[in-house]
Amino acid sequence: MSDKSARKPVTRPIVGLGLAVVDHVYVVESFDPADRVRYQRRIESGGGMVSTALVQAAALGCRARILSLVGDDPDGGRVSRWLREARVSVRGLVVSPDHVTTVAVVLVDGTTADRRFFVADRRKLERTTPDFDLSAIRTGSILLVDGHFPAQARRAVRRAREVGATVVADFSHPRADFLKLLPYVDHPVVPMQFANAYAGPDPVATLRRLHTEHGAAPIVTLGERGGVYLHGGKVHRYAARRARVVDTTGAGDTFHGAFAAGLAHGFTFGAAVALAARAAAVCCTALGGRGRLLSVDDVAALRGRSRRS
Repeated sequence: MSDKSARKPVTRPIVGLGLAVVDHVYVVESFDPADRVRYQRRIESGGGMVSTALVQAAALGCRARILSLVGDDPDGGRVSRWLREARVSVRGLVVSPDHVTTVAVVLVDGTTADRRFFVADRRKLERTTPDFDLSAIRTGSILLVDGHFPAQARRAVRRAREVGATVVADFSHPRADFLKLLPYVDHPVVPMQFANAYAGPDPVATLRRLHTEHGAAPIVTLGERGGVYLHGGKVHRYAARRARVVDTTGAGDTFHGAFAAGLAHGFTFGAAVALAARAAAVCCTALGGRGRLLSVDDVAALRGRSRRS
């Protein structure tokens, strides 16, 4: 073994169970209801909460594998190809002739960068999904879940608890299916939308409730106001990184992926949060959830800082 390979850091593998879709992103003049809305630019790319998080984790030098389902159709083929090109393993991606790959349409206001989503009703698809192969969830691995494929997610988080894997969750709302997963989640990373419905307008109340009821070390993201997290019995605040915002699509997903990558690289909790905040800000500077990502060079730059934290 060369000296160079001997110095290469060993990371914990990251497994993600959740959405893998095709995003059609349109920059429009406005959301003003009219007979005709003009778009100024459009792109197609891979999307989905866990899928995009894994692409960001892989860009940060982590071993990443997805557990999801796509249809045996051209869109499913593109989802798979985009993931492979991003160095995300698709060995756990189920390609089904009985399902259609999900396509999401995202409208981005060209002036304000506000967004609107048009998404397929996936409830029947997710109820009829065959069992995923969970063997990649092993001792020391990190499992990302976004609440989709709820029956599969319950199997996965229980296995993670049994084998000693760390679970990071991305839940947009306190839906019943999501709440059933919380007892198995080590790090719920939730937006203010979740917090408002869960424990009221004070995000610290959500942190304390999640910790008290589930023993979790949670994070509440607050967009341009940064966020708060609970770790070591203390509430900490972090600032959002300054960025010229083009599109916020995928900012939360890249936050989750970079946070998991920080843990995988052995960063302290606070340094992993800082890496995640940086990823979210960088994501907002380009169109689409994967238009701009942090790279492994950013890990090297922050590694020394994390050891001093």
